[in-house]
Amino acid sequence: MEYSKELTAIQMWLKSTAGLNSFKRGTNLNLSRPVVLFDVPGRSRAKHLTRYSYVQTVTWPCTLYVNTLDEAVRYQEALVSDLEDRCNVLEISENGKRVGWLKNVVAKFINGDSLDATFTLTYDVAYKRKGWDAKDPEVEVIHNTLNGRLTK
Repeated sequence: MEYSKELTAIQMWLKSTAGLNSFKRGTNLNLSRPVVLFDVPGRSRAKHLTRYSYVQTVTWPCTLYVNTLDEAVRYQEALVSDLEDRCNVLEISENGKRVGWLKNVVAKFINGDSLDATFTLTYDVAYKRKGWDAKDPEVEVIHNTLNGRLTK
């Protein structure tokens, strides 16, 4: 899986659930509140599933910028309750086809002193290494050699 696909899935979830626009931090745009900004994600050590696949826990630090305390509470409640309704699983799709899952998705909001609510979004995702799609060698021609004497 790629971070861009994961980020797109999370952004689509934020938009469909709470109507929140979201961007990566560092975009040179004048953003109006409410908006979510993503920081640099972190990854945990890999847990191997098979020879060519493994699972990692990804952590996205985010900041939710809102205008009022009521907005902050409403958005937090919408995001957390929607994750619970989805059993903490988000679908990753590409061109209308499902290509993966984000499992064990948890949005943990941190107490703050301002209307800039920081939270972390953690999830488990499976990745594949090269060699996963390698074909088995194909046999093109089989030669049989018979040595012996033919008798009539």
